[in-house]
Amino acid sequence: MAGYQCNVKVRAAMKKILVPLLVLVFGLALVACGQGNNSNTSSNDSNSSSSDSSAIAQEEPEQTDLGDGYEKFTQLQIGMTESEVIAILGEPISVDYENYKFNVVVNGSDLVLTLWINEKTGLVTDISGDFGDREYRDAFADSSTDLSGAKGLESGEINTYDDCVRAFKTPGYLTSINVYDQTRYLWVNSDGGYLTVRFDEDGNVKSYIGIF
Repeated sequence: MAGYQCNVKVRAAMKKILVPLLVLVFGLALVACGQGNNSNTSSNDSNSSSSDSSAIAQEEPEQTDLGDGYEKFTQLQIGMTESEVIAILGEPISVDYENYKFNVVVNGSDLVLTLWINEKTGLVTDISGDFGDREYRDAFADSSTDLSGAKGLESGEINTYDDCVRAFKTPGYLTSINVYDQTRYLWVNSDGGYLTVRFDEDGNVKSYIGIF
């Protein structure tokens, strides 16, 4: 009987030790498994993020270097003073009576802006730049511009600036303006076609030139 009681006590003691030990081992196994899954998830997320970044980079359109020349041009206004103009463009490269010329950079090349500043009032009366010249105009190419209807200028179907915007699908780029609100706009498509159109103060087409 004494031997039997001893065996019972030993078994009871072993059970007390084994049960917590098994629970501990099982718990560690679950933790290890969870860490493995998290590692895979993190790796997948990283790969997904990298893939998305590559896709965005590929989808970004290639942009031509307009330079800061046209941006400076758009800051100019009729009625500005000489000092206000110089604050934007720097010192003129030449002055001939009321005719002021300034250098800017467009599409990597120097371009001359011409401004007329009235001698009596000291105010700008005319601003222009030949942005439609061959070495500059590619910087203004817009895939949304459609010049297929440009023959409407010849037939008289296109008579005003608003007509041009509707026909060519884009507002174009202002390249000249004077104190009388006479303007010149440039449209360039992605196929090498372009149009330079002059408008009277009432917005009617005065003249045009280009390849379309």
